[in-house]
Amino acid sequence: MPTDGRQDEGYRLLFSQPRMVRDLCRGFLREEWIEWLDLETAERREGPAGEPLIWRMRWQGGSTWVYLLLEPRAEEDPAMALRMGYHREVLYQNLLRHRETAPPARLPVALPVVLYHGAARWTAPREALELLLPIPASLQRHAPRTRYLLLDAAHDPLPGTSGRDSGADNLVSLLCRLERSRTPEAVDALLERLVPLLAGPGDETLRQAWSAFLGRSFLPRRFPHLFSPALLEAGDAGGVLA
Repeated sequence: MPTDGRQDEGYRLLFSQPRMVRDLCRGFLREEWIEWLDLETAERREGPAGEPLIWRMRWQGGSTWVYLLLEPRAEEDPAMALRMGYHREVLYQNLLRHRETAPPARLPVALPVVLYHGAARWTAPREALELLLPIPASLQRHAPRTRYLLLDAAHDPLPGTSGRDSGADNLVSLLCRLERSRTPEAVDALLERLVPLLAGPGDETLRQAWSAFLGRSFLPRRFPHLFSPALLEAGDAGGVLA
């Protein structure tokens, strides 16, 4: 199933970083089982270009994996539940193809997650069954049942300011606040908060991803009248967070 070209490469850059995925899980995937994952084991798996980002992590104290399929979206897709079902089936086929033992063990859970940053609230069905014509209940067990989780960056509730899920140092929370900003001054204040969060040892790759996202994607999209080619080139070189 080919992509429709409305993915955001800036979001792909950001969510190719493990800290962004951990912060997504901690602050925005509000399901009980998230607490049972060992987020420090998160690792990215290679997949085809243009397909969802593939991440996996282990259960706490366990050896089995849970997979996340992260799909960045700039616009709503009414058939997203079917699209994500297709991507999950492709992942399962690839896992089966590369198994070295026979018969194969049971497959791991693979959870689709849509990363949406459009201006309007996401309204597309999150369950594939909702896309079908009405069918008898006895037939529904044969229908596709893919369901996905959603980050609606401009509209989802943000983590609180205290406690285990505090948003004070959550990079996804800051990303959502950027998406909700309306003035250059508001963006400047958020960037001042961002810089120290990316100043730790080992943060160079993450800082480069944020700088590229800001210079190539977010700032030109939000404030196109303020950006000249020279400024964009500076952003490409890491100038936005220099």
